[in-house]
Amino acid sequence: MKKLMGSLLAVVLFATIASAQVTKAGKIGIGVDGVTSPNLTAKYFFNENIASELTVGANIYSPGGDATTGYTKVTGSDVRVGLSLLYHFTGNEFVPYLGVEGLYETNKEGGFYTKEPDAKNDVVVSAVFGGEYFIAKQFSLGVKEKVGFDFGLSRDIPKEDSDMHIGTSTLVTAKFYFN
Repeated sequence: MKKLMGSLLAVVLFATIASAQVTKAGKIGIGVDGVTSPNLTAKYFFNENIASELTVGANIYSPGGDATTGYTKVTGSDVRVGLSLLYHFTGNEFVPYLGVEGLYETNKEGGFYTKEPDAKNDVVVSAVFGGEYFIAKQFSLGVKEKVGFDFGLSRDIPKEDSDMHIGTSTLVTAKFYFN
């Protein structure tokens, strides 16, 4: 019985790897990236090498308890939306890529305040490089590295001027491809 199960597992694994994605033109994939605060992603291949990826994500924070006299309870939120243009190198099971991404993020801190803070808005422009490993014709796992500039826009409460940071991030990805 163990030999039979092992043989079936080997056949399924071989068939999955052997049927890995070959053509990409016209493919549409949906998935997630990130670990602690995942984003939803949708990727479309214009041809064998060029793809665009839409990214959306949100976090909500609601502090526990009630606001005391003179304070306001504020529910925090972090909403982001971005668009990437990616060049995929030739590959069968493993497909490396590089590209650029623009991301807009608005963040409102949650908590108890005497004066409710304004949302903090950022525009992030990044160089992106990574790779997807197709473990099946329609399913990939990958890693994406981003190096970019985070432009923090000014706000009134609390008073903050525009600023800029340089940062990196590493994201784990998983995608399911249709058609």
